Amino acid sequence: MRQLGRLLAGLCFGIFAFASTPAAIGAEGMWTFDDFPAARMQSELGWAPDKAWLNRVMAATARMPGCSASTVSAQGLVLTNHHCVIGCVQALSSAEANYIDAGFMAHTLDGERQCPGMYVQVLTRIEDVTDRINAAAQAAPAEGFAQARDGEVARLEAECGSGAQTCEVVTLYQGGRYALYVYKRYDDVRLVFAPEHQAAAFGGDADNFNFPRYDADFAFVRLYENGVPATTPGHLSMRFTPLQNNEIVLVAGNPGATSRLKTVAELTFERDVDLPWRIATLSVLRDQLARYAGLGEDQARIAANTLQSVENGLKASIGRRGALADPAGFARVTEREADLQTRIHRNRAAVRDIGAAWQQVAAAETAYRRLFYRFQYLELRAGERSDLFGWARDIVRAGAERLKPDAERLPRYREARLGGVRQNLLSDRQTHADFEELNLSVWLTGVSAYLSPTAGRAVLGPETPQALAHRLAQSRLSDAAYRQQLWDGGQAAVAASDDPMIVFVRAWDAEARAVRERYLTEVDAPLERAQEKIAQARYRAFGDSQYPDPSFAPRLSYGRVEGWTEPSGAAISAVTRFGGLFARATGAQPYALTPSWVAARERLDPNTIFDVSTSTDVTGGNSGSPLLDRDGKVVGAVFDGNIHSLGGEFYYDGALNRSVTVASTAIAAVLHEVYGMDDLLAELRAG
Repeated sequence: MRQLGRLLAGLCFGIFAFASTPAAIGAEGMWTFDDFPAARMQSELGWAPDKAWLNRVMAATARMPGCSASTVSAQGLVLTNHHCVIGCVQALSSAEANYIDAGFMAHTLDGERQCPGMYVQVLTRIEDVTDRINAAAQAAPAEGFAQARDGEVARLEAECGSGAQTCEVVTLYQGGRYALYVYKRYDDVRLVFAPEHQAAAFGGDADNFNFPRYDADFAFVRLYENGVPATTPGHLSMRFTPLQNNEIVLVAGNPGATSRLKTVAELTFERDVDLPWRIATLSVLRDQLARYAGLGEDQARIAANTLQSVENGLKASIGRRGALADPAGFARVTEREADLQTRIHRNRAAVRDIGAAWQQVAAAETAYRRLFYRFQYLELRAGERSDLFGWARDIVRAGAERLKPDAERLPRYREARLGGVRQNLLSDRQTHADFEELNLSVWLTGVSAYLSPTAGRAVLGPETPQALAHRLAQSRLSDAAYRQQLWDGGQAAVAASDDPMIVFVRAWDAEARAVRERYLTEVDAPLERAQEKIAQARYRAFGDSQYPDPSFAPRLSYGRVEGWTEPSGAAISAVTRFGGLFARATGAQPYALTPSWVAARERLDPNTIFDVSTSTDVTGGNSGSPLLDRDGKVVGAVFDGNIHSLGGEFYYDGALNRSVTVASTAIAAVLHEVYGMDDLLAELRAG
């Protein structure tokens, strides 16, 4: 924020034009490590971390695909959630060794097994690059703004990335500031411990986004370098003494994007178009997956990861749609925007500089309505959840993109990111033809239902969605050696391939690219230019009291261990205990205990804290984040939020929004009493 302040200092009016700022809402905010509001936290809670604390925690905060984590031993041990590694558990499982049902426990290093395609990134440095990107973008004509900006981003990432060091330019304040995040990437990640899925997801979809919870949703993986455990001297230590009510805590993780800074026009589009469509499509997919999982134990194992993800996404989408559809909830959005507009209109220079930004956002959303379904089905979510389609698109597109100068490539295929694409493509991940067919069929049925007959035929040809899905699921891309052959052969190999999935993707990729370009030109670029003006005006109005929207890069939030009071008047305690788990266990799904937990009942202290509620501000992507005490010690792993937190996509309610964590007290008891993982526990205690 200090850098953004310098950027704006030369403008013809300043913060003094907006004399009043809103009072900070306690605990709200997902703050960058290099701009943490220590003074604000000190004022609100009577304590705040110093720079040394922030640097130490940043060095141990990790990012993995879609999730967060932390290093917790000197030998590369990483704590995260079970649901963050369930894909690995599934990939390592078979009909003979079903780790989804039985759990995975490596009692020695030799027993640890590599997770196909998984990587972990640890943040090492943050550098402000706003001036450099702005200089490149401002020198370009208006229609070339996005291309100039993206070209400079590509150059920055390419200059920085080398070997195990990967770099990513992060957009903050909707283009008000840019930061270069430098990571150390570990590509050899091995599973150490994961409990049974039933223990990690006790209560199932019925309890998802609810509290009280009784979930052992934690897991451990280990980072390896050159075939041996990585040395991680900057790891965090774990604390195994109980949390206290009202204790100050912080969360370090990688929250995904929220919609708190979006305009009324954008959120109206989400409410009326995007979320209803997402709910409808996820509902269909959920039903198909549940039907498939019911065919047998092997099918249930294969579908477990996807089904859990879809159920989670569906419930979250329903909650977010409900928050926007609620008149009182949407009023918070409209009032927030009206307040900002009022502040701007107090100053003629501000009105001049922001121009028609809100009208431009509305026009872009109108344009998006015209191409929404084509963009979703042909580009953004094409072939979603099909490994075969994803591999084929990467092979086809990378073959063409690698022939271009780096700055002109699609972002996914720039040199700084190409290594990760290749690793994912060549990972030894098993596919299942019948499961591929299911996912392809659901997508292709959507193509038929939502696109025009002409656009649908361009993808489906003369076949029905079901017949085409069956044929494509027989692709030879299930063989990693064949994928490597096509990757290494480049565009010539792609053109010569007769594989059904390669032929399919190749046939209409030009149309998908054209839709992508229309979206970038008609929607994305106008939105970004307008949002940048609004973001600058917002900063002038509110200064350091606001935080940048998260972007799946490391952030910190703070709060306390506390429950809440429901609008009905019911008081919800901040903690659950083992005794409550056994009282809740009915023996029937989703409240059934596994044999290992039934056997451990007499050994587990019923008063041990299991899961805990805190007022920390989190969102999707924070799964696996370490919950930290004032000493920077890990006291749990965040895995959920309460039902009220779903509205946190749009606004934070300090009275109701809560994150949910499996406590370190439970982690220690479970490792020792339920699974006998005493060597692992000793490694954690040694930290």
